[in-house]
Amino acid sequence: MKTRSLTEGALLGALTVLLTILGEYLGIPAVIVPVPLILLVYRQGFRWGVITSLVAALVTGLAAGHVLAGLSIIIWGFVGVALGIALKEKLSFPKLMVIGIFANLVVIGLNALLYTLIIGGSQFLDMMNTLTQSIEQAMDTARSLGAAEEALVNYQVMLQLVPFIFRNALPAMLFLSSLAMAFIHLAVARLVLKRMGDSVPWVKPFTQWRLPGYCAIFLIFGWITTQLAILLELPPWLEFVGVNLFYISSSAYLVTAISLAWYYFNQRRTPTFLRVLFVLLLFWVPFVLMAMMLLTIVDGFVDLRRLMASKAEVVKEEDVHGAEDPEGDDSDSDE
Repeated sequence: MKTRSLTEGALLGALTVLLTILGEYLGIPAVIVPVPLILLVYRQGFRWGVITSLVAALVTGLAAGHVLAGLSIIIWGFVGVALGIALKEKLSFPKLMVIGIFANLVVIGLNALLYTLIIGGSQFLDMMNTLTQSIEQAMDTARSLGAAEEALVNYQVMLQLVPFIFRNALPAMLFLSSLAMAFIHLAVARLVLKRMGDSVPWVKPFTQWRLPGYCAIFLIFGWITTQLAILLELPPWLEFVGVNLFYISSSAYLVTAISLAWYYFNQRRTPTFLRVLFVLLLFWVPFVLMAMMLLTIVDGFVDLRRLMASKAEVVKEEDVHGAEDPEGDDSDSDE
């Protein structure tokens, strides 16, 4: 057993080092770095996960030539240990997501703190300035190529929106990024564990994702507040709440809109090319996005896919079968 733990720890530790170094030199985000540690903690326990993360951090620091690479493994190890223990405890999928989101928020906070201590300043402020400079450079390039001033209106709007978004919607962006990373971590870990013969609690199929009708209240309230905040001077707390609600609810409705479309794509066996084209139109054409959002809101009230009706029919059939033979085991024993 000890030999097996050492072998798995060495393999998964080496994989962690490799992923970190590849991310360091190829510029790949370290999204799946915690996955080997998740698998190790799940299979071998907390102790081996901590030892492996420390050894991997030391090796990575030596291989990369600076201590930051090793520190990133220790920081991301928090996610690996937390989700590994959660999987080992056989928690439900919602609880796994809550733990994953919290762990990723802690990692984001630790990375921001490390950035401040070593580089100085605010990581998020520097990100905002970098994005603003990129938009300004794109606008200057378009102007030098002879673009009319009317065509540069979108760039000017983006320059105004970037500080507004970072000032008000930063919590929503951090939450959504943590949610996405937690989902990716669990999805990759589940894929590996499934091949090993282990089962992991998971969410219902993508084509069945649906938001209740009352969620539309948050979307509408957030949209109205955001539009008013751009035009008028609102109380800071109202602007903050409304903008964050809008970003979180609109992202949720965007995903469920794709889910709704995918359901009908599967029903009609739509070619992949048309599916990809639809997703591109969803992001590029505001009318298509708004139409799908409205359809998704209607689906929350009307249940266009009849998902709730199908669930009710299954429950009814189970009740009928149970009523037909309520004491089936006892009758067999009497015979």
